[in-house]
Amino acid sequence: MGYRQNIRPEWKDLWYDLPDGQYGRPAAFYQQLQALNLGQAWQRVTAPVLVIRGNNDTIMSRADSEAIVQIVNQAHPGHAQYLEIAGMTHGATVKGEFDDELLRTILTWMKQQLAVKN
Repeated sequence: MGYRQNIRPEWKDLWYDLPDGQYGRPAAFYQQLQALNLGQAWQRVTAPVLVIRGNNDTIMSRADSEAIVQIVNQAHPGHAQYLEIAGMTHGATVKGEFDDELLRTILTWMKQQLAVKN
């Protein structure tokens, strides 16, 4: 029985990946990730940040993405922006296809950031 199943046996039916991992990663990956202070790491980011999330993302929640923006902007006001794309998944696909509009959106944002610096 895997890591999560040992801790919460009632979650066994929700577990659809390897017995000791999820999303193709071993439980150790998540244990190491959990040990990091990601909020502190985001506070140190001084570059502009564009947080993009699809509303069909089943891996990262909207709250996770918005928290990044809040943390960055609290430390560096106006440096982070949140963008949600309708129908997009965690893998940047919409209806099974890569969302080409995503690239245009990122490039436009990058050009805007460069214009601000000049």
